Amino acid sequence: MRPAALFPALLTLVLAANLAAAPPAVKPNEKEWSLLQADYQWLETLRAAQKLPPPGASRKQQIEVLIENHKRIEPTYVAFIDKLSDYFDRTADPRAVPILAKEKIAIGDEYMNVLARYDRAIEQYREALKIDPANVSAQQRITEAERRRFVSMTSFAGVKNGMKEDDVRTAVGMPREDWIKHVLQNSRVYSVWIYPKADGGAAAIYFDNGTVYHTNWNAAAPAARTK
Repeated sequence: MRPAALFPALLTLVLAANLAAAPPAVKPNEKEWSLLQADYQWLETLRAAQKLPPPGASRKQQIEVLIENHKRIEPTYVAFIDKLSDYFDRTADPRAVPILAKEKIAIGDEYMNVLARYDRAIEQYREALKIDPANVSAQQRITEAERRRFVSMTSFAGVKNGMKEDDVRTAVGMPREDWIKHVLQNSRVYSVWIYPKADGGAAAIYFDNGTVYHTNWNAAAPAARTK
């Protein structure tokens, strides 16, 4: 091939290499944002297609459905959050702020309302506030999670023998799943729900086939203070 004929081909290769090596945009741009919006719409579509816990589902069923749904959408969710976070870190595009904060709040809501992991919920809500300091929903949820984190003597005193599990859930909330213990004895299910107290101790509510038969505000003493 003659040298003159090689020039256009070489020029094409050089231009292609330069384009491929171009650094990612550092300013907000419509091309990336449009792609991210499309990805987010697809994520929301997947979420809407996930099954819901059946009416009257037990705590165990709610957690199982939550875990199953997360497994289904996790690859799509992680890929989207990684791309959105990278875009926001590079461009500081304010359009990404409400979405990133919303996703942190959604995770926090699952920790608070399904798993009763109030400390983990608070972490997520605070992460949302770092992203969006003016986010009222995140601040309100922190207040609610702090309120529910430890059982109060007033609410605990409202639990009476003969109350059902749903009544107790309304009065003092649900404890963490790993703080609920069950024992099967003579065809009866005995359960204990353990609640942490602000002083480091714990209170307990005891059930016989789903009915309260005993409560103990001082089920566990606070940890001894070290000097």
